[in-house]
Amino acid sequence: MKAFLKKVVRFTLPLGALVLLAGFMLTGCRSMDKPASASFASAVVINQTPEKIRQAVIAVFQDNGYQIFSLSDNALVFQREATRGETIDYAGFAGAHEGTKVVMRVRVNVRPKDPSAYWVECKAYAVCNPDQQVFESTTALFGFQSKPYQKLMDQVAQRVAQTAPTP
Repeated sequence: MKAFLKKVVRFTLPLGALVLLAGFMLTGCRSMDKPASASFASAVVINQTPEKIRQAVIAVFQDNGYQIFSLSDNALVFQREATRGETIDYAGFAGAHEGTKVVMRVRVNVRPKDPSAYWVECKAYAVCNPDQQVFESTTALFGFQSKPYQKLMDQVAQRVAQTAPTP
């Protein structure tokens, strides 16, 4: 029996390491062309002005249930009320039962990539007790949670592409 277990372990350990290495290689390769700050969710927009891009960002986020939280020269911040599942994830079962408010907040930046292109990038956060400065807590979402936000960035790029390019 021990000999059999040794053979199984000898075979599965290298196989497991190979699968793990392949997983790291595949996930790392898709973000090699992005800057480190764009590693959550981003898109490249070509031949448009920053103002048109910002208008498209606002329209896409509002169409998807977000409200503008704050505006600045470099960033747009949006938020929406968290779903029941998100509330449980970030406030816990007890917090969700007690009515802890949780919002999903997204910070969007538009910055130059090169003379004719811009990065549109975002980072998302879960904010518990957003109306209480003392008790407010913010949790940044991880990269594996970026899929819905990448869809939003893709929608922004599509919406801007539908408008006439600027000379």
